[in-house]
Amino acid sequence: TENREVRMEYRKYSSEESSWYTIRPYAVKEFAKRWYVVAYCVERDALRVYGLDRMRSMTITDRTFVMPSGFDVDELFATSFGIYLPEGRGKTVLFRTTAAEAEYIRDLPLHGSQKEEGKEGGFVTFSLFVCPDRNLVMEFCKYGSRVEVLSPREVRDAVAQELAKAASIYGDGE
Repeated sequence: TENREVRMEYRKYSSEESSWYTIRPYAVKEFAKRWYVVAYCVERDALRVYGLDRMRSMTITDRTFVMPSGFDVDELFATSFGIYLPEGRGKTVLFRTTAAEAEYIRDLPLHGSQKEEGKEGGFVTFSLFVCPDRNLVMEFCKYGSRVEVLSPREVRDAVAQELAKAASIYGDGE
């Protein structure tokens, strides 16, 4: 609320070492029961997203900053699935579900852009307008055989590859 820079020690899951960053916090965002700060990172000269649970220490500095004019966190993530900043342009992702699963997906949409496209043969087709990423692929994987991604091909293939890897772990019957 005071638009002050924060100096923080941060450790990524992919690293054993912590790094220090100076950030200009713009917003906080929740995804999958975790909280994140959306911030401009001075050292990286870019907008970044940091998990609050991975911040090891922080100090609020005396340096202030000016919020970017018109910054809107909801608009920023409008085509994002999860917490990754959107890369590229959004795409329409079509998927179908069993009629029973559709009830759950109607009640708790996967994304704000979700639309019901139609029903046929005991299945319901939905669409999302998102920038596909790993979070989206993993979301589809969690539904197993109850959801089938129809398009685009790269999302369908990514889900199929991830599910095939999972099936291979259990494939030997031991």
